[in-house]
Amino acid sequence: MTLKKVASADDLMTASDAGRILGVSVDTVRLLARGGSLPFTSTISGVRLFRRADVETLARTREHAKSSTRLKRAR
Repeated sequence: MTLKKVASADDLMTASDAGRILGVSVDTVRLLARGGSLPFTSTISGVRLFRRADVETLARTREHAKSSTRLKRAR
């Protein structure tokens, strides 16, 4: 029997995982983190880790902004 782990809001992910969810490159994820748009924590070795809830919130915000822009252009 295989157990499937349910994603939790507190799950931590790497910049590449966050980039996949956001649809952007790892470099863009780093820029978002450096600019304060995406909260992160760092390991002792300096690897940035992102909470799933923060990444998904930013993804929804970006999608909402895209939708609003498309609606304004359609008018």
